Amino acid sequence: MQIGKGERISLPLAWLVLVPGGMAMLWQLGDGIDDWLAYAIMAGAAIATGLFPLEFRNISVSFQQWLLIAIFLRFGAGAEALASQLVVLASVLFSKSALPPVHRFVINSLIFYVSSVFAAGVFFLAGGMTGSSSVSYVIGYGLLYTIAHLAANHLCLYADSKWFGRPYHFRSRETLWDGASLFVIFPFGIAAYFMERTFGPTGLIPILIPFFIALVFAGRYNTSEGVNRRLGSASKTGYELAGRLNSEELIRLFIHRIRQTQGADVVYLIESSEGRLLATNAWESDTLTKNPRHLLFADKDRNGFGWIRPSVYGTVREWKKELPFSMPKGIESVMIAPLLNEEELSGYVVTGAYRRHLFTREDVQIFDLLCTHFTVSLEKARYVENAASHSERCPLTGLHNYRWFERELDRRVRNVNGGVLSRLSLIILDIDHFKRLNDTYGHQSGNDILVSLAAILEKETHGKGEVARFGGEEFVILLPGWWKEEAVAFAERLRKYIDDSVFEIRPDLGTERKKEFVGITASFGVASVPEDTDEPMDLLRNADRALYVGGKQSGRNKVGVYQG
Repeated sequence: MQIGKGERISLPLAWLVLVPGGMAMLWQLGDGIDDWLAYAIMAGAAIATGLFPLEFRNISVSFQQWLLIAIFLRFGAGAEALASQLVVLASVLFSKSALPPVHRFVINSLIFYVSSVFAAGVFFLAGGMTGSSSVSYVIGYGLLYTIAHLAANHLCLYADSKWFGRPYHFRSRETLWDGASLFVIFPFGIAAYFMERTFGPTGLIPILIPFFIALVFAGRYNTSEGVNRRLGSASKTGYELAGRLNSEELIRLFIHRIRQTQGADVVYLIESSEGRLLATNAWESDTLTKNPRHLLFADKDRNGFGWIRPSVYGTVREWKKELPFSMPKGIESVMIAPLLNEEELSGYVVTGAYRRHLFTREDVQIFDLLCTHFTVSLEKARYVENAASHSERCPLTGLHNYRWFERELDRRVRNVNGGVLSRLSLIILDIDHFKRLNDTYGHQSGNDILVSLAAILEKETHGKGEVARFGGEEFVILLPGWWKEEAVAFAERLRKYIDDSVFEIRPDLGTERKKEFVGITASFGVASVPEDTDEPMDLLRNADRALYVGGKQSGRNKVGVYQG
């Protein structure tokens, strides 16, 4: 997480001005601690509770406040503020966070200190006194103190969001859960206070033991429920991926789902290509790209590197030691999982975040499962695409075939009729006297001419429309968005280009297959939607009629135009 220069200076300064001196003043104004054993047990239990927050639907709720309430009511503001600071220190030392440890301590120490002072001020100004044995008095003023402490905490979070831009919304599930936790911490806090007042330090044991047992069971249930929820989400994503038969669409969906489920800022798909590992797709700089710029391999690792098992890293220092590539500046948390195709490594998926320690061990297991779903789905999608390509391609010329053309023609005409496309023109062309060529030079020479002509048509049509082999020596060109006059001019340019070209053949009817060069001509027919028709097959018939009437019957090597 990026921290501004102003924040790096202003927060520690504020801490130095407020906390040390303020703590000393609170301690002097208080009555002091008359039972250090009881205080040590309460403070230690508060620290232990703070180290084990519960997660409810990605919201962290901590319950250490129940013992801080008891400490305040029993020993006063100075003792509670000291215990609060010890909770903060332990949390920084023993739990992970996106913020650097020192900065995290400063922020939380300030928030806890301000909350302690504010709540104590409200309590005493309202007439409250610590150490009371009246049940109604303790409950009434204790509730006032607890609510004031919660309000001060959220006011501090709101101020932090305004000054430093960290996300906070008062009307949020986090605030609701925080408020709901009062129904747990307040009764336990009051009970702990009276148990200690009545029976001394040993009186805390009957309430501490069941509380921590409940906390452990709730934590285990919470962890199990969270894992099950994430497994369910991963399974749903797996079904989504399996339903995609287009590899590009599948890759986009996978990257978006990884971002959503893992909260990642960058995602990289690394694939093995000709023995090298290359980043082929990514989400970086807040956009999808097929040309990633910020994942760079070291020179010695350009041709691949050793096996990396599914792993998670919490800081930039950790992943830089292990991973043989660099990532965008500021990335702290990283997860990586291999892509396996029949036990062979086909690549990796890498995801990263600017927050420290964002990913957990459970996250990397779910991540690995998603990568397995993705690998299987991608293999299936590419198999289907390959099969479809072979079934919709002419094996001789490599152009689309009639099966593809029929479907594409229907789709394009429907787009015109539906207002998605303004107009559509169709060109059909036929090689003149092709049978004579076959009879003179042989069928293999005829095939050579078809291949060469297909290459010319594909080159000249690139970026303008789509070309397909219609059958035999006939070809068709679809020109979406073209006026008929534009299509006629384009057909005329193609006719002249073909007429001026020479085609290399090796006749197979003679004793020797010597290289020869021949010329050919072609006749054309042009028709358009919506000028001539609004039906796909009628458009094809109209262009075919223009070919034979305006092209072939007019002397060949001409462009015929349909006249309705």
